[in-house]
Amino acid sequence: MNDTRTGDIRQALGEHDFFAAMDPRHLDTLAQMSRWSDHAAGSWLACAGDAPDSFHAIVRGRVGIEITATGRAPLVVATVHAGDVVGWSWFIGRQPWQFDVVALDDVRSIALDVNGVLDACDRSDDLRDEITTRLLRVVADRLRSARLQLVDLYGRAR
Repeated sequence: MNDTRTGDIRQALGEHDFFAAMDPRHLDTLAQMSRWSDHAAGSWLACAGDAPDSFHAIVRGRVGIEITATGRAPLVVATVHAGDVVGWSWFIGRQPWQFDVVALDDVRSIALDVNGVLDACDRSDDLRDEITTRLLRVVADRLRSARLQLVDLYGRAR
């Protein structure tokens, strides 16, 4: 199946930063399990505790990754922009969403079916290695950002 919609998604995947320079065969595979997903500002892409059915490659707009605590307003711990992805905990033992994800603007993303991606990774060690390496970069970037936020908040000279 290579209809115009799938072809458009395949092209968008190839132009997305997360998938940059990925083997074209892998992009073809991933396009088959992808769909466009549009979210109005203020709507939820995911809620903490939910089982993940997709992860999102942000094409346009911004999303906030939030944590909530009883009796407190939600706290945005990261803002994700076009060219980045949200939702990676599914890749490690099919963990539920760890955070809430809210559209800060009108958002367009490519939603990739997590079960399809995991099945494709089971069939291709090369694809699994590509996805693992790219998701580890995301995790490292998010940890670096969190560390900088903590320094800004709590850092002080000795």
